[in-house]
Amino acid sequence: MERHRYRAHPRMRGFSFITLIIVVVVILLMTLIALKTFERSGPLPVPGSGGHPARAVMDHVELTIEGMGSETDALQVTEAIRRVNGVAGVETDYSSGKAHVTYNPQRAQPTDFVAAVQKLGFQARY
Repeated sequence: MERHRYRAHPRMRGFSFITLIIVVVVILLMTLIALKTFERSGPLPVPGSGGHPARAVMDHVELTIEGMGSETDALQVTEAIRRVNGVAGVETDYSSGKAHVTYNPQRAQPTDFVAAVQKLGFQARY
């Protein structure tokens, strides 16, 4: 009985372990270069902010909201305020009746938030 020896496919004859290591190292180096380039590019600008996000001056206001009785009410208030142009963040707590709003004062004012809350049927003041 004659044994058959394993023969590599003709296309794979020149492929070796060292070649595989070289390919892996090149891929890793290219990935590192791409990451470094991305890091140097800096943060992406906030759409509509007119420039770099660090240049935008944010302000904070606390609203007192009357009439909220559940977490659902707080979610509705949060979404209504969040839709106001210039709002960066909103945290609403129905148990305390407070909403903390972070916003760009060049694009929004506390009166805009009060109006948005009043459209829902709640009373608000700052």
